[in-house]
Amino acid sequence: MEHLAKRTDLMTMDVRVDAVQFRGDEADAKVYLEAKSGPAAGNGMQMRYTLERKDNKWLVKSKGQAGASGAPHGVPPGGAGAMPAMPPGHPQ
Repeated sequence: MEHLAKRTDLMTMDVRVDAVQFRGDEADAKVYLEAKSGPAAGNGMQMRYTLERKDNKWLVKSKGQAGASGAPHGVPPGGAGAMPAMPPGHPQ
């Protein structure tokens, strides 16, 4: 969220972390972005971020677009369910 907060153009977007998969000091996050106002829900896009833990903090290592407009890869927005708990020892 710190990484996205640096972008003023995202102030008009709702940002939701749909899933995070941890691999030691790296993690993959799926983030869904959608306009706060405008057309019906489901017109946002899903982004993938690779995170790296440095100095007890998660930083964006790389990003790539996972899908856009509606249900990317057949998964409806928020369809991934609740985000899993972080493994022991990982910062919130």
